[in-house]
Amino acid sequence: MSEDDEQIRYVPLRPADEYHRAPQRRAFVLSELSVTRLVIICELDQPLTGRSRPTMSMKITQYLRMSDDSMVRLDMDRGVSSFKHGWERPVSWKSAAQDVIDEVLDLVRADGVDGESFPWEEYAEAARVRGIEVGPDELKDLPHTVLISDELTKVFEF
Repeated sequence: MSEDDEQIRYVPLRPADEYHRAPQRRAFVLSELSVTRLVIICELDQPLTGRSRPTMSMKITQYLRMSDDSMVRLDMDRGVSSFKHGWERPVSWKSAAQDVIDEVLDLVRADGVDGESFPWEEYAEAARVRGIEVGPDELKDLPHTVLISDELTKVFEF
């Protein structure tokens, strides 16, 4: 191997003249896209104020993933706060990943008509308000994903 092969080389990703142009947003038409899945994102939220006990809060935000991989927020946010009673130091919120996912799904499904399924009618209406034509029956057939933020994975120790 020659010395030239061992050197790090810089290769621009685009021509130099493009670096001086302002970035442009790509136009898209929602009616040309289809919904591919329901995505539920869980993030660490600001703890409740005025509490003397250790508190952990989680924000749950729901999205529709579109066929171009963009996501449209449904504005059907949920959340949960946990308190430690009779705690010891250091405080541990350790939980199994599956237990956290099950709790998130239980909270979201509680908004459904029967408490056993997702609120499909509400999802379809929220999508229509955002210009996405999709019915509750179509949404029922789609897969769903629960994503947990890095901060929460550290809190839950998994």
